[in-house]
Amino acid sequence: MPRTGARWSRDNLRPPLNPRSLYLDQNYLSGIAKCKPGFRELEPVLRAAVARGVVTVTESAVHELESGPRPDLGLLELLRELSGGRRLPTERDRAAREARRRMEWTIEREFPERRPRASDVGDLDALAIAVLHCDLVTCDAFIADVLRRARLDLRYRCELFSGRRADVAMLRSALHRLIQAD
Repeated sequence: MPRTGARWSRDNLRPPLNPRSLYLDQNYLSGIAKCKPGFRELEPVLRAAVARGVVTVTESAVHELESGPRPDLGLLELLRELSGGRRLPTERDRAAREARRRMEWTIEREFPERRPRASDVGDLDALAIAVLHCDLVTCDAFIADVLRRARLDLRYRCELFSGRRADVAMLRSALHRLIQAD
């Protein structure tokens, strides 16, 4: 699935001709479902951006695995409502395999003391594909740091947003600008 939107930034006030693609990781979906601060304010702007067609949300196979333990939160239902069934590829192509190798290498070299977590495999698999196919990518702060250190955000020209409150607010602002520019 090729990128759908043109690059757009604060310096370039022209809206994209096509919608921007957005990958929402489990932390964002959970934050929205639980009405956590920051996410509570993000949700209506996100829904408006999807409704206006300026943003498309994509699903990954990892969402199903990570949502399994907490079906009571309705994360898959929320995601499907936002995505309309749009999915990232399930198989990693050559570029995605290389992106994943670069993330693994960065973790090994830059964070040798860090112990692997059970969620790392899924995060690396999903984000190796998401950075290739999405313009806007949400992930936890550690993975955002890894992606930046590996320079994958620059290589694939995607904007990264961690689950930290400031990043959630930045995503909300970016979506709001897209809506206003439409």
